[in-house]
Amino acid sequence: MSDPNTAHDATPPESLARLKSSLESRLKVLVNSGPSTPRHLREAIRHALLAPSKRVRPMMVHLVAAGQDYLHLPALDAGCAVEMVHTASLILDDLPCMDDAKVRRQRPTTHVVYGEATAILAAIALLNRAFGVIAELDDLSPGIRTQLAEQLSGAVGWEGLVSGQELDLRGGDGADPEAIERLNWLKTGVLFVAAAQMGATIRGLGPAQTEAVRTFATHLGQAFQTADDLLDVSATAAQIGKDVGQDRDKTTIVSLLGTEVARRRCREHLEHAERALAQSSLEPQPFRTLIGRYFGPLQTETP
Repeated sequence: MSDPNTAHDATPPESLARLKSSLESRLKVLVNSGPSTPRHLREAIRHALLAPSKRVRPMMVHLVAAGQDYLHLPALDAGCAVEMVHTASLILDDLPCMDDAKVRRQRPTTHVVYGEATAILAAIALLNRAFGVIAELDDLSPGIRTQLAEQLSGAVGWEGLVSGQELDLRGGDGADPEAIERLNWLKTGVLFVAAAQMGATIRGLGPAQTEAVRTFATHLGQAFQTADDLLDVSATAAQIGKDVGQDRDKTTIVSLLGTEVARRRCREHLEHAERALAQSSLEPQPFRTLIGRYFGPLQTETP
């Protein structure tokens, strides 16, 4: 494998495309269940996990852990574990008892195609497989694998995604910008930060670098959620590959402050992310390319 600390002068979009392709290939391998798995369940899992997606979170893991070394297997597999957790959360969020979504990642939601019971089982299977993948990272020490499992479980648990969805369902804990950003942190930011911190753990970054990476991911996650809220009111389902208007009865930065202020806050978060990235000592260009590709004003793909 090449040295993950090797610097690169530029990162063209094709480089990110190669990384995304490597991640897609590993996802297919890691989700290849045995013959004892019922066909209906196996198809539901693959329907959700292998659907068209940006793969921002697993790319974050890899870029922090190994840069553009696209054959760095621990970084690829750790990223795939994060993507499994993210996909499981989407399956659950889309259920009729949650957000009652009909379209996700350019196709009908998992429960629409396979039924609610199988969708729930698929989410449970993906959550469990994610931690199995972490346990199987034989190139990493047991101590590192334990840290990765702790970081990922913290992001998805009752102080992470689960709390975010509960607050979202119950109307959050306030209607001021700070409360909304706290909700956005729980809904989106925690998994962004977990992805970045897992990458830092694999790479062996020191405390100061790791904190800078965490700050970078925190602001990137806030920008991502704000951009998603903007798309919810400005795009069509065909453009972004999922239901729109899902937040019409919720208080978001967009509904509270208006689209122009929301766009400004999104840009401010990206500026904060850029400053934190500069403090991390990581090669910045791959991350800048990622931001330019996925956080531009004409963003049209689904998160």
